[in-house]
Amino acid sequence: MTQAQTWVRRLKESDPSVCTEVFDAMYGPMLRYATWITQDQEAAYDILQEVFFKLWQGRQRLNADLPLKALLFKMTRNRALNHQRKKQHQQTRLSAMQEIVPDQEPPPDNSLEAKMLGTRIHQWIGELPPRQREAFQLSRYEGLSHQEIAQVMDLTSRTVSNHIMLALVYLRKRLHALESNLT
Repeated sequence: MTQAQTWVRRLKESDPSVCTEVFDAMYGPMLRYATWITQDQEAAYDILQEVFFKLWQGRQRLNADLPLKALLFKMTRNRALNHQRKKQHQQTRLSAMQEIVPDQEPPPDNSLEAKMLGTRIHQWIGELPPRQREAFQLSRYEGLSHQEIAQVMDLTSRTVSNHIMLALVYLRKRLHALESNLT
C-alpha cells in the first residue's frame, strides 16, 4: 500500500493526525503552484486553507485507488483559477464602473442618459434566452463563478461560459447599434 493510499484510508477513518502529515508533505508544492497561478501569495494561502478544509469535509468520498496528490493539485488548480476569474471579473466591473461613473458628479443630462442606458441594458438582458439570462445574471449580479453557476443550473462549466459569452456578444451588439444611432 502506497503512502497516499494509507493517507486516504486514515482520512476515511477520520484520523486527525493524518491531516498534519498530508499538510506537511503537500503544502509547499501546492502553495508554489497556487501562487504561480494567482501571482498572489495571500490568495494562495486562502486557497490552500479551503482545499484542506474541503479535503477533510469530503474524506468519506475519497477513493484510495485515485492519486491523492493529483486530487489535491486539481482542487488547488480549480480554486486558483476560480480566484483569477473572480479577480478579473471584479477588475472588469471596476473598470466599467469607472468609465460609466466619473469621479465627479455628472451634469443632470448625463445622469438622465445613464439611467436611460441602464433601463435599456436591463431590457436587453430580459430579451436573452432564459438559460443565457440566468447564467448571465448569476455571474454578473450575484458574483457566482462559472463552476458555481454550473452546479446551480446543472450544466457543465463550459456550457455556462458559452451562455455568458453569447449574452455578452448580444449585449455588445445592442450597445454598438445604440451608439451608431446616436452618432
